[in-house]
Amino acid sequence: MQKIKRNHWVPQSYLKAFAADADKREKIWRFGKAGGDPELKPIEKVAVKFYLYVPQDADGQRDYAFEKRLSSLENWFGEATWHKVCHGYVPLESEPIQKMMSLLAAVMCMRNPLQFERSKAMHRQIVEAYKALPAIPETFEHQGKTYRLDTASWPAYRDASEDDMKRHWLSTIGSIGWLAEAFMTMRWSIVFSEEPVFITTDNPVVVMHDSLEFRGLRDAGARVYFPLSPTRLLVMDNMHNEPSGQYYPLKVGVGNFNSVLWDNALEYMFAHRHTDLVCREIEREAESMGC
Repeated sequence: MQKIKRNHWVPQSYLKAFAADADKREKIWRFGKAGGDPELKPIEKVAVKFYLYVPQDADGQRDYAFEKRLSSLENWFGEATWHKVCHGYVPLESEPIQKMMSLLAAVMCMRNPLQFERSKAMHRQIVEAYKALPAIPETFEHQGKTYRLDTASWPAYRDASEDDMKRHWLSTIGSIGWLAEAFMTMRWSIVFSEEPVFITTDNPVVVMHDSLEFRGLRDAGARVYFPLSPTRLLVMDNMHNEPSGQYYPLKVGVGNFNSVLWDNALEYMFAHRHTDLVCREIEREAESMGC
């Protein structure tokens, strides 16, 4: 029961690739944005929250179904194919490999606590917006056609509990295939290093835009970073005029990539080496760019 109620939003099986103790793969360096000293932490005690994926019903019974679904998906991190992805050279244009990696990346995007908070905030905004109306609309128009709305479910939506909203959030993660498919339409490449240098965070999959104003995954400037291991960083973009499935050796300072990952962390950086070294590299890279 202790294991079931401790829900890791960054899978332990994923973090083991970044372990500081390569022999046992039980500990990892952690450093927080709020300050404090770097800590060498057991992997089982990072990126974890009680009952994050286990909503409770009115009778106090908890539903563990989604946590079990995630556990099944996370088994992929222990597969031989994933080991090759993290340490070797696999054909990135292989459909089975893309399906595996894109689904893992899509789920990682949506399963962290920040996404749950955003989902709840959206619920509050919708409720407040409709409260301001004199009555709940019974119809809406779209492209010249009028559609009737069934308002019978509005009270249940309006009065949704924390667990009700959690069930809705989990249902969106469970149907995240559309995001995985969007990732598969992008150009894939991997930046690799002979030495282990890349970090990861408590928000490993970074979706961004070159302008820093996100405009959708299909926009030319959209970019996705997913650190696979300390020597492999998956990059997805829309530069389809460039060859796909390439492995590019790390030529610029690693601080440039690690700073992007660190900026997009929720709270913590995770690394296989002391995070003071990582921060110094990020600072040197910023200084060299005049920042």
